[in-house]
Amino acid sequence: MKVQAIIDDFGAEISGIDLKSAIPDDTFAALHEAIDRHAVAIFREQFLSSEELATFAQRFGPLEIPLKRDQYGGVDPRLTMLANIDDDGNLLRPDDKHAVYMKGNLLWHTDSSYKPVPSKYSLLSAREVPVQGGETEFADARACYDDWSGPYGETTKEELEKLICEHSIIYSRTLISGDIFSDKEKAQFAPPRQPLVRTHPRTGRKIYYVGSHCSHVVGWPLEKGRALVRELTGFCQRPEHIFAHRWRAGDLVIWDNRSVLHRGRTYDPAERRIMHRATVAGDGPLT
Repeated sequence: MKVQAIIDDFGAEISGIDLKSAIPDDTFAALHEAIDRHAVAIFREQFLSSEELATFAQRFGPLEIPLKRDQYGGVDPRLTMLANIDDDGNLLRPDDKHAVYMKGNLLWHTDSSYKPVPSKYSLLSAREVPVQGGETEFADARACYDDWSGPYGETTKEELEKLICEHSIIYSRTLISGDIFSDKEKAQFAPPRQPLVRTHPRTGRKIYYVGSHCSHVVGWPLEKGRALVRELTGFCQRPEHIFAHRWRAGDLVIWDNRSVLHRGRTYDPAERRIMHRATVAGDGPLT
């Protein structure tokens, strides 16, 4: 197994390993450590079936149950479908209800922070990709915490450690897609509270747990809290701490939602883009 770093300790391309095979425990432990150290891992030419993707992902822990909105097109019930096609394999129109919902992926975010138990890792497998566009960008949230010195108004960096934020997919989707959820879905997605500062349990590194789902700071005036979230999310987006992955069919990318923010980029809606994602569930509520 070879690990080629992309930006210092952020991002790596890993080769010399077949993810379809039965990976020995010691090799998997080394792979797991490399993913934690680099936060994003890219594997080329891993044409995994749905069963193989789910089986490999489960080595990291139990999988999240996908949202019903992401269960279509015959996707494996353990996986999320991220695509611009319908159940019959036809391209979605840009104004299609699901296409509008998918626009939320264009915002910087961390997967599942709007759930009471947020996820650990996301594993995204490329089935079909457009000729141009459709990249996924990653920002190092660890560097954001390390480098942001504050203060924010009269609030010091040390005082941020005590803050709690509310996370909501209803809020984040409203920013780009408008009011698209039913009353039943709004009740289902009651916003949980998450700490503003997270500490990675395996590496000990801290991040500001922000992004588009992070609505506001609990106990602060609404706009003051949202301004802080925007400042920290923006600070994560410094060019020297971002890289864009240009997809090829057969790519598998694993990222650690406890270490990075990510977003998708636009592409020609007349081209097909079909991705399957397995999401490794977290251990429990954060607060």
